[in-house]
Amino acid sequence: MNNNLKKYGQYKFDIFSKLNFNFKKGSKILDIGCGDGIDSKIFSDEFGLEVDSIDIYKHPDIDKIAGVRFQTGSIFNLPFPEGSFDYVFLHDVLHHVDEEYQSFTRHIEALAEVRRVCKGDGEIIIVEGNRYNPLFYPHMVKYLGHEHWVQSYFFKVVKNILPNAKFTFFEAHSYPWGWNSFWKIYEFIMEKFMPNKIIAYNIAIAKKHHAKIN
Repeated sequence: MNNNLKKYGQYKFDIFSKLNFNFKKGSKILDIGCGDGIDSKIFSDEFGLEVDSIDIYKHPDIDKIAGVRFQTGSIFNLPFPEGSFDYVFLHDVLHHVDEEYQSFTRHIEALAEVRRVCKGDGEIIIVEGNRYNPLFYPHMVKYLGHEHWVQSYFFKVVKNILPNAKFTFFEAHSYPWGWNSFWKIYEFIMEKFMPNKIIAYNIAIAKKHHAKIN
């Protein structure tokens, strides 16, 4: 566990600690839908990765992050040659793809493009919020209008392109109200006793050379 991650706050510490992925220092990663670039900064500063980041909009803070190459672009047409990256990372990105219509065809096209830019022995890492999580549904879905996917649909999309993906599940939230000890008890109960279909995050990790080729 990388305790340096604590400086990024409890939420990011939980995400990367529970992801429990062994990033190899010096490898190349593409952070798709990077937003404010905090994940990209963590990849560069804490894991020693060579980082490219892309989003359809440029966040004003992205230029402040040293060691990260950012450019605007679409997940449907990533501006990189085939097999460019050891890792491709997506954190809460897929449910924003074709956000208005939520077309299965478009979702598949997006994930196929993700697969294209990954090296043959590279890995694709997807972290995607679960629609019916007890905290996400009232806050993210109903209040903020995010079209988070149900777990069964997440499986369907991922398995179509990455049929040998390995799935895990965990709780991770940003708690603005404090009382972290209380929320850690909540997370323990959710992860140990509740069905996976309502756990906060669905995780898929797949090697490209196991992926389906259309």
